[in-house]
Formats: sequence, C-alpha cells, structure tokens
Amino acid sequence: MGESMNMQWHHLLLGPGDISAGKATAIQDAFTALFRSAGGPRTMALFRKDAQDGGLDLYFTPESTLHAWRLIEECKATPCAPPSLAGLELLVGHNEITYYLTT
Repeated sequence: MGESMNMQWHHLLLGPGDISAGKATAIQDAFTALFRSAGGPRTMALFRKDAQDGGLDLYFTPESTLHAWRLIEECKATPCAPPSLAGLELLVGHNEITYYLTT
C-alpha cells in the first residue's frame, strides 16, 4: 500500500443497531487509547456526524491512518473525500484541528 493511499480520510457508517450495541463507544474508546499512545498527534482526530436514519457517520482524519490503521481496518472504514464541516462534531482530538481542516 503506497503512502498516498494511506494518507486520506476514512468513513464509517454505523446503523442504529450498531450504536445500541455500543459499537460507536467501543471505536471511540479504542481510538482514544491509540491517540494517547501516539502522543496526541496534532492532526489525528475522530469526528462524528448524525446520519439521516438515526445512524452515525464516523470520520477518521488522514493522520489517523498512521497510528490507528488496524482499528480503521477492523471496523471496515472506507477511504473517502474530506467531509464538509457542517454538522461535524469532534469526538477525539485537539479542538484546534478544525483550523487545520479549513486551511
């Protein structure tokens, strides 16, 4: 897998069933642990956005693939274009990450 392949956003859609099964919380907890063990990289973050059917969209920043690749693979998140910032909520990461996303 080439370097450019790795450095992109990843998206995961969780349905209402996944959420009630605690999947979102489990992913967030696992991501938080990886974020801490990586030393809290400036541009590593996990975002959420409410999906239309009561589900949840999760977005992993490109930097996340360097430190959380196994997690991203395990939960079968797929590469995607950068999400629009509207309705995006930071779950794990530094608050100033949104500054880097808009520059």
